[in-house]
Amino acid sequence: MGSGSSTLTPPSSPEPDSPILSHRAISPEKQKSRNFVRAGNDVAPIIIRDCKEEFQHVTDFKDPIIYGSITENMPRHPLVKGKYFLVRDASDKSDIKKTYAQYKAPNFHQASKGLPVYGAGQPTEKGLIYLIDHLVDEGHTEVLLFNLREEPVLFVENASDMLPYSIREKESLKELVNLGRSSYEADEAEARIRKEVIDLATLKEENKFYFYKDLENLHREPHEFYVQYEDHLLVSEEVYSRHILCSHCVRYRRLCFPQESAPSDMDVDSFIDVYKECPSGFDKTHGSSMAMLFTCHVGYGRTTLGMVMGSLLLAHRNGFSSIISKTHKSSGEEIDCGAVQRLVSLIPDGQKIKHQIDAVIDMCGELYNLHSEISAAKHLLEGTTFDQEIEGKNAQEMLYKRCCHFLQRYLFLICFNSYLTEQFSQRFLKSYSKWKRQHPEMIRLLENVHHPNSHAPLNLVLTERQFLVADVYIGLDVMSTQMDVRVPNFRKLNLKGISVYGMAQPARDGVTKISNYLLSKKQGHKLVVLVNLRNDVAVECDGQTYSVRDATMLDEPIIHPGLTAEELEDKEETLTKIIKTNKIKIYNELSDEPVEREFNSVLTSSELAENQKLQTLDMQYFRVPLQYDTTPIEQDFDDLMTVIHKNGFSDDQECNKTAIVYYCRTGKSRTTLALAVTGLIMCHLRGFPKGANLGEQERVSCPNAQYTKGDFMIVQKLVRLLPNGQQVKREVDFILDECFETMSPMHFHIREVIFVTYNKIGKAKSETEKQQLRRQSLEALERYIYLILFNMYLRYDKKIKWQRTFSQWLREVAVNAGVFELLDNLAFYDFEKLPTAYKTMNERWTNRSQPIPFAGEFK
Repeated sequence: MGSGSSTLTPPSSPEPDSPILSHRAISPEKQKSRNFVRAGNDVAPIIIRDCKEEFQHVTDFKDPIIYGSITENMPRHPLVKGKYFLVRDASDKSDIKKTYAQYKAPNFHQASKGLPVYGAGQPTEKGLIYLIDHLVDEGHTEVLLFNLREEPVLFVENASDMLPYSIREKESLKELVNLGRSSYEADEAEARIRKEVIDLATLKEENKFYFYKDLENLHREPHEFYVQYEDHLLVSEEVYSRHILCSHCVRYRRLCFPQESAPSDMDVDSFIDVYKECPSGFDKTHGSSMAMLFTCHVGYGRTTLGMVMGSLLLAHRNGFSSIISKTHKSSGEEIDCGAVQRLVSLIPDGQKIKHQIDAVIDMCGELYNLHSEISAAKHLLEGTTFDQEIEGKNAQEMLYKRCCHFLQRYLFLICFNSYLTEQFSQRFLKSYSKWKRQHPEMIRLLENVHHPNSHAPLNLVLTERQFLVADVYIGLDVMSTQMDVRVPNFRKLNLKGISVYGMAQPARDGVTKISNYLLSKKQGHKLVVLVNLRNDVAVECDGQTYSVRDATMLDEPIIHPGLTAEELEDKEETLTKIIKTNKIKIYNELSDEPVEREFNSVLTSSELAENQKLQTLDMQYFRVPLQYDTTPIEQDFDDLMTVIHKNGFSDDQECNKTAIVYYCRTGKSRTTLALAVTGLIMCHLRGFPKGANLGEQERVSCPNAQYTKGDFMIVQKLVRLLPNGQQVKREVDFILDECFETMSPMHFHIREVIFVTYNKIGKAKSETEKQQLRRQSLEALERYIYLILFNMYLRYDKKIKWQRTFSQWLREVAVNAGVFELLDNLAFYDFEKLPTAYKTMNERWTNRSQPIPFAGEFK
């Protein structure tokens, strides 16, 4: 409040004869002397004494004011949002290029080879003017200006300039705080923080707030700056956007690049949109001269990423031969992780595109070279121990995340260059987000760049970090088949004339029993095909199967997404050698303590099958690793079809003679999916039996039958997109019902589990549990949708005998129906007004690896 405040004193308890309450007439002179105010016809008196007029700032600040100090023995003062300090954005040490004195912006620099691509750390208000003036003086008539910061920044009036400050938490003063995922959210966060700072400042007569200039010399801190009005405290939008009007050559966009990982698809689209507006963007002979300027915090990581993206655009316009040679060798260590190899193999001319990326990274890598950053983080990670800490945080976990983020950034650049290679000549008919949606294999790779145990040494089972845990546990065999065939949950798909079976993980006696049973005269099969669906490492030790589990997550085996069947078999062979020569701690039941054992006989899954072949020549073994309880990938369907075609199932005679047996750890989720896929294929080969056609379904009379039947809005949307879509769905429902018919004690129906899982959200006890259930229910819905799409493929390509794979059909045919747009907007619109973040493929498919500690090598 101001110093000279008015005294407003309403009468609290007037006297009975007071003229305020009396109806007696009052003379004009007396009324004038009373000095009270009337409002309309109602008498609302206020006694005013010693009045003088004054303008005041009236705050509506209602939150409790929380005070804090940056360290002990330092002044206490109000905190922004109850926990943040305002700290000078960058220190003098971060200005490696020593450009702040001249340009009021740290680390102002240009890409090599004379490319008009520039980068800098956060400039002051005047610094941004100096940078733009410099580019104009260099002869550039168009400037594309990009602010790459996701964290809120405020510019405080100081002498004749406005200096940038950002919010920090006391526990991590060196780390920036992000409050927005989009440019709109970031701008709004800055506006809210500014309003709060001004409100807090104007609660005192001095109208000042507290700012920290130098965290390394706190004896002169904090500084108090006058911030009574918005003019004293600018936001980024005001500092940057005004140049659009003040300088007609500037095009500006804020892109919220994350500090370490890859930018969002939305920001990449926005970046391309700005470029497309430039007349000289596609024509190098155009009269105008374009320059790009990228700014972020100190001008290192995000700035360099932006410069690489800008340089790639210009290289596609001018030709790569103008800036790189065919014999270029990367200045940093070669990035050759498994994820990079897989991505290069997925995209056309992958090796060439990677070579171009490596060259451009080096061109822009004066201050930050992604090759060197990944190598440095990798060596640090592999040199840390399990329990080592840095600044109170687990060093291994922190460095592992950093490696994954850097690798994701590198993989993004390869994808981005692949996009430019395809779309630049077409002037970006497709946005990056749409193009990426149509390449789901890239999304999965970008969102799951590495698994923490993919290259862990298997001798960790000799330590307390990993254990062998028995696959069979009390309550597993709900089908009660263990006594008969020595395998839990053995059952047959309920389709006449089709011999497809499912079961849990068998041991050696189980494999023998099943083989003898199926090859008996009564069953009449001539060949047994055993298909292992597990993507974890499991071995059979003295007649019982065990899987490798992490000490922090004993209830689930350590999975290895992305590994091939051969790679998993190699791991199992290595593990058997370790077990044969050492005593091993095992869990037979998780409720008991581990016991130390020596084993006489240790076999891999492949060796189990090979041993059985010595007794039963008519047996084949395959491995198709599937991810546990998540949406299958397109390749999974292709692999299952390959197994079926290899064993002559397309021949009606052979179909009757061959029994195919799928198994996973429990015989439940993955096995049932494989049964459904195989059932659909068989029915398309031999014809669907009664019950799959219109009017042949049983009537369902139960609560919420619409949803247990899978009639969600998003499913109906898909059905309307597909030719004869209702029948396509009807056939899938028929197969799922037949799968369930012989496994009802397991209480697992691929379609009905969608609604069952969603219903559990309301009973969840924590927000974390709710989020897990939301994700699981959407993944179950997505799995159901993939089965409908697969059945559409079977119908569509039947005439050409499925010469192309399901993956190819999705990319070449289904893409035109908008299938990937539907998958990118997946939600329960029947129940939710606002879809969850998991509606997008990016969010649903991200971080499918397990939350277990890193071990081994990062490669």
